[in-house]
Amino acid sequence: MADTIRVVLCAKCKGRLLCGKTKCPLTEKFRFAARLSEGDIEGATPPSVFIGRIGYPKVYAGPLITTAPNPELLDAPWLWRGGVEDVLRLRMSLTRGMKAVEASNTDKRFTLELQEVAASTKHVDVEAEITKVIRRPLFDDVTQPVGVAARIGEFKLTENPKIPDKLEKLYYDDVKAVEAVKSLFNHGFSTYYLQKVFSVGMFGERGSRKLVPTRWSITAVHDILGEEIKKEIADFDTIDMHMLFTWEHFGNRFEVILSPGGYFFQLVEIWIRKSFWSPDSTWVGYDSERIGRKKKYSELSGGYYAARLPALEYLRGIRKQARVTILREITPDYYAPLGVWVVEEGVRRALKSKPEYFDSFSEAVKRANERMKTDKELWIQKLGFQTTLSSFF
Repeated sequence: MADTIRVVLCAKCKGRLLCGKTKCPLTEKFRFAARLSEGDIEGATPPSVFIGRIGYPKVYAGPLITTAPNPELLDAPWLWRGGVEDVLRLRMSLTRGMKAVEASNTDKRFTLELQEVAASTKHVDVEAEITKVIRRPLFDDVTQPVGVAARIGEFKLTENPKIPDKLEKLYYDDVKAVEAVKSLFNHGFSTYYLQKVFSVGMFGERGSRKLVPTRWSITAVHDILGEEIKKEIADFDTIDMHMLFTWEHFGNRFEVILSPGGYFFQLVEIWIRKSFWSPDSTWVGYDSERIGRKKKYSELSGGYYAARLPALEYLRGIRKQARVTILREITPDYYAPLGVWVVEEGVRRALKSKPEYFDSFSEAVKRANERMKTDKELWIQKLGFQTTLSSFF
């Protein structure tokens, strides 16, 4: 019984420490030797920053710094290919600078320099004074992994960042955060860029701006954009065929089904036994919504919002509504948490692939099941808008 409880907690918690422990026992097994010592460090930031959440509103914030070549690749998930070890190799070369700051102090010199880093569209050379090496990499289910952490003192940019005029205008015009995020996204800025800028407190009215922990900013951007696009598609006509898209990467399989009908979204997550968050038995999670605003935070954590956004992007692109079903099957090949970009890019890449067409939802589910490793009896009952289970198999 104890093992069952632990498995359920781990699969739902995904490193959020819902178990009451001060450190996640699963992520603590990752230990990497630090090739770092106290003193000055000169390198580049991809550009990227990290804002911690422990102790909020007093947080540890700082730049991510590397001496590796091609620093911009280290913060470009849309370009990453290969396996889990390839991402770890990239991201473990990043040093996470940490300095204690108040979340509301967005006008201090240190925070202003972090804003310049986050807002830059190309890597920036930096210098920092390392006062203590923590030797603890960062892993959880939402953020990308980061290498060794280090307390820093002095920190400065040694070259001018490249900041888009569009962002500067929104920053000085005191535009509300929702409108700023939506405007930049519609002008082609990626969610990854928006998440960084959001986290360093560059949006909203000047007097109320705050640093936002990186984990929270990732989900906030996904949620804001998803809810805004739902408003746009509300009056679109529905698709007239059942479409199935598929993609697999980094030990994650995505089967995306679009069916005729008014907007409805459902995500089924299947963590196969020995996959990262479910080491002892297979765990299946489910959540769904209709066109109205989703009020309760998903039990599937940030992965839910990361999966929903590219599906909504696709519907907006074809100017249609649909019932959306996403099956995410996580295999033992996913042996370390890489962040919700795996979900966002997985669904986005699936929807760029050539679809298969079917006359019914049950036929599409059958085809998806043929590619999956999990026994259908473990997840089929989770699906919504169906008649009877016998219609599927």
